[in-house]
Parts: sequence; C-alpha cells; structure tokens
Amino acid sequence: MTRSQHLRRVAILCCHYLRNLAFYKAGWHNGKPKLKDQFWLSVNGNFLDIAVLEWCKLFADTRGKHFWRKAISDEVTFQEGLLVELGLTETEFEDYVNQMRTYRDKFIAHLDSEEIMHIPLLQTAVNSIEYLYDYLLKNEETGSCFADAQKGGLKFYKKFLVEGMAVYEKNRT
Repeated sequence: MTRSQHLRRVAILCCHYLRNLAFYKAGWHNGKPKLKDQFWLSVNGNFLDIAVLEWCKLFADTRGKHFWRKAISDEVTFQEGLLVELGLTETEFEDYVNQMRTYRDKFIAHLDSEEIMHIPLLQTAVNSIEYLYDYLLKNEETGSCFADAQKGGLKFYKKFLVEGMAVYEKNRT
C-alpha cells in the first residue's frame, strides 16, 4: 500500500466514525431514544458500536495498520496539538483510550461477565477524530489523496447529524 493509499484509508476511517456517531446521536432526544421499537434501538446501538470500533482502530490499536502514529509524519507535533485540542494530559488521554478499549472489548467484541455497560463519554472521541481528520487534510496531503475529501471533520459530522435527524423524524409515529 502506498503512503497516499494509507493516508486515504485513515481519513476514511475518520469519516466512518463521524458518520456513525452522527447517526447514533440523531436517535436521541433529552437522554431518551427517539424511537423505541427494537429495530430502531438495535440500529442505534449498532451505530455506536461501529463508531467505537473505528475510533479504536485509529487511537487504541497501537499495532494496527491504521493507528495514528503510523500515518502522521510528525508524531510529536500531532500529539501535542491533539492534547491541547482535547484539554487533556497524555495520562488523561491514555485513560480515555483505555475506557474506549474496555467498552469495545467487554461489550462489542465479547460479552464478558460485566453486568453494567459503561459507554464512555463521546465528546473526546469526536474531538480527537475531527482533529486527526483535519490534521491529515492540512498536513499530510500526498499526491492528491484527499482531492475529493469533505473539508472539515465538524462539517462532515454535522451533515450526517442533520440527515440522521431527518430519518428519525420521518419514522416517528
């Protein structure tokens, strides 16, 4: 795989995360699911699970081929900027990574003996993905690999949040 192909795949994972999280968030209002039929609850939960899986590929799977350190040219600058953007220390971010990993491992990849599911707060995940996506487009462009990419992670997220909200509204009874 060429560097351009690799960068493009990392950006695609960012987009998969943002789209799935937007669709997940679109299904909630005031802490309650908008649609309560089992179909819609399952669909909504699946959006969350896929988002977490995609996030973990980028930030938690240190040996995975799409881990951020394997795509970013200047790891130090990226990590410093990421932590500033998130308002976290390196240790706090690692704790967050571990929370996401635990949710993935205990409830998505396996159904372990844990009885209570703790979904990590997702704002840190959204902000880290938006930062990674925007950083890639601004700093890692090689050979027009992002020529057709949506400019701006937040804009991409909002586009699919609006789309998801429209679908949920259309299906409310």
